[in-house]
Amino acid sequence: MAGKGTPGTALLTKERVPHTLHSYDHDPRAASYGQEAADALGLEPARVFKTLLAEVDGVLTVGIVPVTAQLDLK
Repeated sequence: MAGKGTPGTALLTKERVPHTLHSYDHDPRAASYGQEAADALGLEPARVFKTLLAEVDGVLTVGIVPVTAQLDLK
């Protein structure tokens, strides 16, 4: 979605919710998108969050966790 943002940022724009995007150049060799973003933006990794979608018992579920953590689907 180059140039258009993500579905989340597109919705924020559509609904006129004030927000700020923080861009960085992605290195395809990076092992972790979240850690890469924290490093590139000069942020503590525990303050950068990832949004994960999963289907749990037939229900779409959203998990938001720091990039330093893993989502336990149990």
